[in-house]
Amino acid sequence: MKSILAFLLLCNIVVNAQTKSDNRNYNIVVSLDPSLKGPYTGTLRLYTQKDTSRGFGGEHTLDEPAFSIQVKNWKAGEPQFFDGSAHPQHVKPADMKPGYYKMVAILDTNTSERGNNVFGNLYTRQEGILQVTDTSATGNLVLGNAFPQRPFPASDSIKEVVLASPLLEAFRKTGIFHKAGVYLPPSYFTKPQQEFPVVYVIPGWGGVHQQVASAGARKLYGVGLGDEKIYVFLNPETQTPYGLHAYVDSRVNGPWGTALVTELIPYIQQTFRASKDPKQIFLMGQSSGGYGALWLALHFPSAFGGTWVTAPDPVDFSDFVGINIYKDKNAFVDARGNERGIYFINGKPQSSIREGYVKESFDGDGGQQQSFEAEFGLPDKNGRPQPLYDASGKINRKVAESWKPYDMALYVKANAGKLRTTLNGPVKIYVGSKDNFLLDKAVVSFGEKIKDSGLNIHTVVIENADHFSTRSEKLAADIAKEMQALIDTK
Repeated sequence: MKSILAFLLLCNIVVNAQTKSDNRNYNIVVSLDPSLKGPYTGTLRLYTQKDTSRGFGGEHTLDEPAFSIQVKNWKAGEPQFFDGSAHPQHVKPADMKPGYYKMVAILDTNTSERGNNVFGNLYTRQEGILQVTDTSATGNLVLGNAFPQRPFPASDSIKEVVLASPLLEAFRKTGIFHKAGVYLPPSYFTKPQQEFPVVYVIPGWGGVHQQVASAGARKLYGVGLGDEKIYVFLNPETQTPYGLHAYVDSRVNGPWGTALVTELIPYIQQTFRASKDPKQIFLMGQSSGGYGALWLALHFPSAFGGTWVTAPDPVDFSDFVGINIYKDKNAFVDARGNERGIYFINGKPQSSIREGYVKESFDGDGGQQQSFEAEFGLPDKNGRPQPLYDASGKINRKVAESWKPYDMALYVKANAGKLRTTLNGPVKIYVGSKDNFLLDKAVVSFGEKIKDSGLNIHTVVIENADHFSTRSEKLAADIAKEMQALIDTK
């Protein structure tokens, strides 16, 4: 659930205008490299940084000025200008303090996938310098590069699957594709008649199916431990303008969960000799992918033989990163008026819910909060996810109520009777006691509410682990032993 904000590289900006809001003369020009002909339409964002000695990367804090303008049919030879009317992230152009700023820019043209660094977006490889005085602001940038499609590192044992989804195409009215990375174990090639147990992995925020090629990622999910298995790394990032779909049937994103179970899994079985026995089909998920794995296990309980979830996004909405969405009035402050913190390190918040809202609003579609709203909520008249709260932090009570079907604590309580007869295998949820996003609170609350359900669902709090260390090689080994026991009872 990492609120990862990869700003990366931005373009060339010029402003040659004097605004009504201040007395500065702006000469910030952005131009296209002649190799980029265009035309391009999208949002042009300029990020600045006061400390010119360090590179861009990581979190872009709100005390660093950033601005955006809209461009349409932009072609090489037609510079764009940033002036006092540019849309600010937080600091208005007129309020910039005199000095030198490092700057980069990006043109966001991709409306089908979230993030700055996705296919087709343009960026500046070279940083520029913005000089601000009491009377002027001057700087130049050139957009000279476009992000390519991310290659897939296929090999004899690693295969890419790109499969059209009729279900999702019918919902989205455009072509939608499953994407998966398949790892084939060594004996797959020496025992051509053998079928193998299969493990489906849903990565967290920023995770894509190319992770199947990472030896480190494979180790964290137990590849090579116990009997040989086929591993399928899924891609919850693909074709999701509003953030991760997490393989949840969403009223905004579409029926990703149903499509996985009825389209992709049968294809994997037919193509790669993966077992068709549901008791030999397993699920794992981390963070946002952890919530998705839990949702799948509970909504398709007979389709999987066991599910292991680590550091999931909130599974109980009465403690949603510290907010009770059903009772609290405001997401930004608590009942005493104190700011709600987020991303805790050693018990201290590094940011706030309010700051996250401002940042996501500036960066456009696809942020963490919007991904929740698309995953759990209802679409508005334009098909966009309805916000849970507004710019003041006020929670929309109707929207909160609309999220209830995705509150896993409520779901288990309402469906415990059915799940007792249909849940095929164990479900285990692990979370660190020092989760950086307070996700341990939701897991503990979920566990308390379902403890009398009689279901094979268990929560485990790992002491002193945080969001990023909950899934470890030790835990992978423990899970592999549990999975092996299930395989042996076939």
